[in-house]
Amino acid sequence: MDTWTVVDATRGELADLADSLTPQQWDAPSLCTAWKVRDVVAHMTEGATMTLGDALKATVKSGFRINKMITEGAIEFGTAPTAELAAGLRGIIGSRIKPPGIKPEGILSDEVVHGQDIRRALGISGQPSPEALAITLAYVSKSRSSLLPGKKRLRGLHLRATDLDWSLGDAGDPEVTGTAEAIAMAIAGRPAALTDLSGPGVDTLRTRLAG
Repeated sequence: MDTWTVVDATRGELADLADSLTPQQWDAPSLCTAWKVRDVVAHMTEGATMTLGDALKATVKSGFRINKMITEGAIEFGTAPTAELAAGLRGIIGSRIKPPGIKPEGILSDEVVHGQDIRRALGISGQPSPEALAITLAYVSKSRSSLLPGKKRLRGLHLRATDLDWSLGDAGDPEVTGTAEAIAMAIAGRPAALTDLSGPGVDTLRTRLAG
């Protein structure tokens, strides 16, 4: 199964989730700082519809501050009616549009993390497929981006998933164990996931996320 196929399946699951949300849930805070649930959905849709020209205009408008561009763009598009946001999310299933320089693995990882930003914040059970989590873990743990410094956060730690055949780091280093979903969310900078992890390396990871 190639990555785009997993992307489509994940988008379908997230579209079903969006269709199930109440008006109160749409306006609830997500785990992603500064974004409501509606903004998270808008961000996922925007990323799959933005052309190179759109990206360049938005980058210039934000003063070449990428994080500012992403944050403000999601809030702007998140003001749309919820039915439109939900339809937009379902409408990107099958799309192969991606921001410049981003691989399909990056697209999938973004959707996996943001989907859990919604589920965890709202107390909704469910998580991405094992295939989606495996690809996401491989991507976020190697990322050197300033927006996602996964490799830097994990330096000197040994991580091991308890529900997936995945581990990273030297066995002699301080260990962090937990579900693949919780590990991925922690690597992506979500402190809320730390309570689902255990091991002597958790305190180190907590300090790095706080810093």
